[in-house]
Parts: sequence; structure tokens; C-alpha cells
Amino acid sequence: MSIAFEMSQNNANNESFANTLNIRILQHNCARSTQIMHACMKFAKNKTDIVILQESWMRDENITISHSSFICINSNVQNTHVRVLIFVAKNAKRFTCTSRSDIVNNKDMQAISIANNKIQKRILLFNIYNEKLQNADNEQLYMIERELAKVMLNSEQKVIIVEDFNAHHSWWNAKISNSIRTKALINWVNLHKCDLINTSDIDSYSSQSSSILDLAFASKNMRNHIKNWHIDKNANTEFNHEVILFTIVTKKVKLIKNSLNASYNLQKVDWKDFDEHLQKTKDKMIIKMQRITSLEAKVIYLTECIKNTVKSFVFKQRICVKSKLWWNNELIEMQKMLSSKKRIWKRCRNDDAWAEIVQMRNSYHDAIKLIKNQFWTNFLNNVKEKEVFQTYKFTKSRLIEKLSLKQNS
Repeated sequence: MSIAFEMSQNNANNESFANTLNIRILQHNCARSTQIMHACMKFAKNKTDIVILQESWMRDENITISHSSFICINSNVQNTHVRVLIFVAKNAKRFTCTSRSDIVNNKDMQAISIANNKIQKRILLFNIYNEKLQNADNEQLYMIERELAKVMLNSEQKVIIVEDFNAHHSWWNAKISNSIRTKALINWVNLHKCDLINTSDIDSYSSQSSSILDLAFASKNMRNHIKNWHIDKNANTEFNHEVILFTIVTKKVKLIKNSLNASYNLQKVDWKDFDEHLQKTKDKMIIKMQRITSLEAKVIYLTECIKNTVKSFVFKQRICVKSKLWWNNELIEMQKMLSSKKRIWKRCRNDDAWAEIVQMRNSYHDAIKLIKNQFWTNFLNNVKEKEVFQTYKFTKSRLIEKLSLKQNS
């Protein structure tokens, strides 16, 4: 099955098409709940291009929920309830998504290939739920051992593996001393030279005890194209598994630091001393530059002179909590109370203490958002004359695209 996705002309101005080079992916475990699936799809609308679900809800004949913004791709497995699903946005950017049942066709594991005109070779994406089942010899084998271990790919294949692994290893969780259910996984990952996409030691499952269950790996020829892996705290699906997002950058754009947004405290510079220092060293610089024959070497020398002067007279801004003007005593006290409740919970580990943490944490995060919003609104309402440039400084990007050199034909 091959599905081509084209941007409709009617949605051309939608903010979800702001970056036409990237493919945005969401990963989540749904605990076989239609409510969680609907909440996840509602959050994903206009935010992601591909939604990868494990433990998805299915009824007889592999019928699942539908969504007006997504097309569902499931495995062609008969007489069993499929556990893994992939949804692709109907209004996604121009790319093709093809089911690869020729590689794997299992209720707990599916494969698709992704391609567009920016990708040199197709990306093979695996969606896996690491379920334990008995084989013909009554051995308890997990999905990695039953199916993934049999998949052998060539070294040039671009691969991404997304899974609820339910496996524990110090590679992604420093607190683990004894590995659990990782031998087959580590062997396969090392064989295909894959790297971990997750940021290590960030829990993907939170309850009274937290853990890292939801993982993603990418082959080395894909790893540099995976950006912005993170857990979205705003995605509330009412389940303990976190909603995970990351992006596939299909065309690499080289970025450099934006010199217009340098982190220097220009308001406290003594420009008189700065100018006097340049005047004193000007003659010395001119004499030395006359001795240099190469134009490139002259530019490098002059740049170093300016940098050294800046280091002496212009100090960098010190970023700390006090730099945030909206940070007030109320937030400080709430932060202390939250830390105190966490320490109490670690000692007793009971339901009441955990409930207090959840309530306090939500109140703390809500207070931060509210206070920041109020401060920003008040600032905008009182902007006068030159302060508009300060407003622009707050909103502009810290990175700019590097200009390419003009090639002579």
C-alpha cells in the first residue's frame, strides 16, 4: 500500500507548513484506550505529520478509531488484534509513506518506508511493541527476539526504530545496574550501527515510580537528521506514558550564530575607554597589516584585534534566575514547597504523597505560565519608542541561515 500526501492549496498558509523540509513525528503508548487515542490525535492535529502508537485500541477485523486529519496505516495481519498503528496527516508535506509488510507482518511490529524529493534514500521506520509471547517450544520470547532479530538490513539503509521496549539498560538510564530484556536489542542495534535518539535519563513513564520505557534509535546515516527529541508536557492524554516528539530534517540547513543577537551587556560598556584603546593600538595594527601580504590573513588578524578589544571592555551577560524579571517570590516559595513534597514522597512512597506532588506540580507549572504571560502582556502594553527594538530582540531567532557562496559557472 502506497499513500502519497500533497499539501492542498487551501491550507498553504497554515502554520503547520512553516517548515516544508521537516517531518514531525509523535510517539505514544495508548494502553488500548480509545479516550487516550482520541486525546493524542487531537493534540497531534496540525502539530505532527506521523503519529506512531503502541498498544493501540482495536476491535474485531482490526477496526480502530478514525480521525478527519489522519490516514491510518496498519499491518495486514488477519484474525488477531493489531497492537501497533501509524497515522499519517492528510495535510502533511509532500512525501510518500509505504507499508512494508514484505519486511515484517506482525500484530506487534510494523514497518513503513518514508520518501520525498529531499531524501536521497528511503527511510525505513519500525514501530514495535515489545510484547512477550510463547513460541512453539513454549519459550517466553519478546518481540525483539521473535521478529526484530530476524530483520537483516544492508549497511546503507536509513533506519529509525520507535518502540515501547519495556527494557532497562544503563545506556539510556544511568540508575540501572543490571540490564533487563536488552541482550537481543543491543545486539541488533550494534550490528546495524544505530544510535540512541532519546536524551539519556529522561523518564518516559511517570507514576509513583518513574522509568524509561519508550525509546527510539536511528542508524548513523540518519542520526544527524533527527532533531529536537523531547517530551511535551502540554500533551495531556491522561496516561502515565509521556508524549514524545522528534523531527526528521530532510534537508540539512547550515546555521551559524546570529551576530545581531550576541549575549553581550552593551548597556554597561564604557565606550570612551573602548575608543581610546582602539586609537592607541591603531598605528600598531596598521603597521602589522602592511607586512601581511594575504588579504585573508589581514581579515583574520583584524578580526582577532577587535575580538581582544571586545573581551577587555565588553562583558557578557550573566544569565541566571534573577535575569528573569517575571520570576517572583511566589514562584520561589512554590518551588521550595514542591521540592519539600518530593523529599517527603521519596521517604514514604505512598499514594497520598504522590497525589500532593502531582497537584503541586501542576499548580507550579500553571503559575509560571500565567505570570510569564501577564508580564509579557504588560510589557507589550507599555512599549514606547525605542523599546520596540527590545521587543524585537526578545522575539527574533538566535540562529540565522548561513549564506552560500556564489559559484562561478
